Amino acid sequence: MITIIDPWAVLIATVAAYLVGWAWYSPLLWQKPWMDARGDTGENWETEGKKEMPKIMAYGFLNTLAETFAIAVLLTLVGVSSLTQALQVSLLFCFGFVVTTKFNDLLYTALPPHWGRRAQIVFLVDTGYQIALFTIVTTVIWYMH
Repeated sequence: MITIIDPWAVLIATVAAYLVGWAWYSPLLWQKPWMDARGDTGENWETEGKKEMPKIMAYGFLNTLAETFAIAVLLTLVGVSSLTQALQVSLLFCFGFVVTTKFNDLLYTALPPHWGRRAQIVFLVDTGYQIALFTIVTTVIWYMH
């Protein structure tokens, strides 16, 4: 049972999730369909993006750290007793809060048409990463407790 939050586990899980995010949104996996669906040609990344990238990456890391810490707190409060149980709790919260929030984004703030293929691809890539993040973070925290 997880009874205390291990800061090393949180840090290592954060780095692992961040690296998966780097791969997820890279040419190795989903960069091209994700950028195409967003209508992003990549030209802006060659100019403004290069100078903004360190700030974007730092904020992204802090966001991942916050998510990881929240998952660690959740697993500690619930008192899970197995990896399977930890994944069930974590993914329940992922689907209950993250996926539903991203789906609302698809409905109300996504690129028109809201049910169009472009908006769906962005939703699936972004949501898929969040599901992967929750799975990786939970697994690392469980094994390091």
